[in-house]
Amino acid sequence: MKLLKMCEHRRTCRRQLRERSQTAGHHEGMSSDEELALTEVTEFQKSKDNFLEESKKIFEDVHADVCDIRKILLKFQERKEKFPDSYCDAYIGFCLPKLLNPLVRVQLINWSPLENSTDLKEMPWFRAVEGFSDAKKPSESKRDDDPDEEVLPRVIEKTILPKITGILRLS
Repeated sequence: MKLLKMCEHRRTCRRQLRERSQTAGHHEGMSSDEELALTEVTEFQKSKDNFLEESKKIFEDVHADVCDIRKILLKFQERKEKFPDSYCDAYIGFCLPKLLNPLVRVQLINWSPLENSTDLKEMPWFRAVEGFSDAKKPSESKRDDDPDEEVLPRVIEKTILPKITGILRLS
């Protein structure tokens, strides 16, 4: 946040200087004077690397069965196959996006749609949720609608869209 305030302050100072000097050749957004100095870039990269390293420790004290999206969804899939009606009555498909949100967000810490980063469809969380959403309905279920088909779009709505919105607001 400190770096953003510094950049904004410098940008304001440059704008005021241009207005006082009445430079006619300036085109907003085309200036290279908004680029960060090498020391600032190095400091930012170092801070980012430290943050990413620390983020790997978030779930180190948690059992693998409760921090691996694929394993969590497998447990729900087994429950759905054994007890399809009670599974649907419990509205699990509506609760899963909220349950998966922190696990997905950890995988998205280094993801930025504005940079060359991994495509969402290639990320482990996406493949796991997509596989779960596409799984066949148990034949014992008398229900036609399967709320699990909407888990992936809901995860994207609740997790990805707020991240993209936040990135665009800062840009």
